[in-house]
Amino acid sequence: MAVRQLEIPAVLRQAWGDEVADAFAVWFVSVLEERAISRDEYRQILSRLDILKHDIADLKADFQELRREISELHKEMNERFDRMYHQMVMQTRWFIGALVVIGTVISILLAVAQFVR
Repeated sequence: MAVRQLEIPAVLRQAWGDEVADAFAVWFVSVLEERAISRDEYRQILSRLDILKHDIADLKADFQELRREISELHKEMNERFDRMYHQMVMQTRWFIGALVVIGTVISILLAVAQFVR
């Protein structure tokens, strides 16, 4: 882009003088062109930002769905562990009961064997 002349207000031109005002105008326009973007570039950037915004919204929705699924799996896993715990408790009680019965039977057999002698 060619550097175009910037219109300096008359008050500034009188205060600074023509030479300083023209130098400032050229410098200021070159700085603006160096650091600013055109309207077309700005619209392209906005278009890309809109696309990113929609993509992020989709990612958030996917993330929430994943969190919900993980929460459901966590609940299901807790239920399974609870069932396993109750089964283990029940098996432990049966095992202890069976040991008590076997111990009782052995004690009775030993007692009978002592009396028979």
